[in-house]
Amino acid sequence: MGGTVVTGPRRAEDLDLGEVARSDTFEELFQAHKGYAYRLALLLCGGETATAEDAVSEAFAQVLPRWQAGVIDDFGAYIRRAVVNQIKRTLLRRGWQRRSEALLDLQPSYGPEDQVVRRQLLWGALRSLAPKQRAAVVLHYYEALPVEDVAHVMGTSVGTTKSHLSRGRDRLRELLGERP
Repeated sequence: MGGTVVTGPRRAEDLDLGEVARSDTFEELFQAHKGYAYRLALLLCGGETATAEDAVSEAFAQVLPRWQAGVIDDFGAYIRRAVVNQIKRTLLRRGWQRRSEALLDLQPSYGPEDQVVRRQLLWGALRSLAPKQRAAVVLHYYEALPVEDVAHVMGTSVGTTKSHLSRGRDRLRELLGERP
């Protein structure tokens, strides 16, 4: 994935699951899901490409024996969960709790330069969230998963997931200088 353009569906719901479900090689499943898995990992780790690439590689390596054993019913859900878990392990192992630099106080504008700056500010704000808050926010708002599905992917209760979402939203508002 390093240095190459990742193609494939942008979101989980864009996958042609009927076609993927009929595939009989792991390579076909890998090709069908690698782009989505990489984008998810990239969002979860705050844009660090090397970390995202490593997490996706590890996730697919961990899923392979389970796929070979025939215990995976929904490959997309399984790889999504594996990517989330791998990112969590990576960040915990690293002790990663970096805070983003001070955010600029921007006046609302619609120019392309401001959009780039705002995107960079959002990346910084996402990076500063606790890993579980970041995972909940990305899965719910970017991946458009219902709270129940986010809870399943994260391995937490619905109430805990709602708490992570609420705290993540509050922290993002604080960091981005937005009012509730």
